[in-house]
Amino acid sequence: MTKPTKAKQTPRSFGLVIKHNVPKATQLALEVTTWLEARQCKVFVADEAKEFCKLRADIPAIPKEELPAKCDMAIVFGGDGTFLSLARLMIWKTIPVIGVNLGQLGFLTEIKIDEVYDTLEEVLMGNYRLQERSMLEACVKRDDKELFCLPVLNDVVITKSAIARVIDFDLALNDVQVARLKADGLIVSTPTGSTAYSLAAGGPIVHPQVNGTVITAICPHSLNVRPIVIPDDAMITVKLLQKDGDIMLTLDGQFGYELHQGDVISVTKYARHKLQIVQSPKRDYFELLRTKLKLGIRGGENA
Repeated sequence: MTKPTKAKQTPRSFGLVIKHNVPKATQLALEVTTWLEARQCKVFVADEAKEFCKLRADIPAIPKEELPAKCDMAIVFGGDGTFLSLARLMIWKTIPVIGVNLGQLGFLTEIKIDEVYDTLEEVLMGNYRLQERSMLEACVKRDDKELFCLPVLNDVVITKSAIARVIDFDLALNDVQVARLKADGLIVSTPTGSTAYSLAAGGPIVHPQVNGTVITAICPHSLNVRPIVIPDDAMITVKLLQKDGDIMLTLDGQFGYELHQGDVISVTKYARHKLQIVQSPKRDYFELLRTKLKLGIRGGENA
């Protein structure tokens, strides 16, 4: 397990990612922009934030995937989904990300609205801590031809899209067969993603600093199939043996691809870099578990 590291860089340029069609997110981003400009910081915004761009046409608007190359740090105004939309685009370069949650506290966007300026003050003084999160890379091969490879922060999911029949697939680890499984699907998740779909399917909670990967079958057609935690440097291979209906591969709940019989999906540790998240000094991971999942909280008790 790796410990959070103290930041070394004092950022002077920030890239903003703003949740769609949420006036509160736009308004807060406008206020933060003014605050940063008053401290001689450069601000960029992802060009998908149309309302912000109309109100501040003087702020450079660029494609979201270009923010890591232009900025020292990113600020996400939204929820975990908005955060994921940026994280999975940081393919060639990673920058630290501040996640500002506009509603219920998130696992990734853990900075509350009333903590934004205190957090930014600490950031501009270089007095902040980063937590690194491991990522995965999912590749699909068809007829021995690689179709694509993409990074994943939360999970790789193979599941049915419509017909209620089980999927038949072969699971291997480092080219050694683990099992032939029949199930509604399969989830391969990072520790960060262990509290998402994998948890709902019966998988374990894994601390985000553990160097592991979780494999969880969805409704397996067997009583003896259990979730498995493996080293994160192992290669997971899934071969789709039978295709009865539409089978989808979904990455982080945001990218979908229809699979064919015989397709081979490989999942490995993303080797280029880890994601860097600016930590809130006011809470830890277990507080998030207590708040969001009511860990250890009995009925009638408050978190």
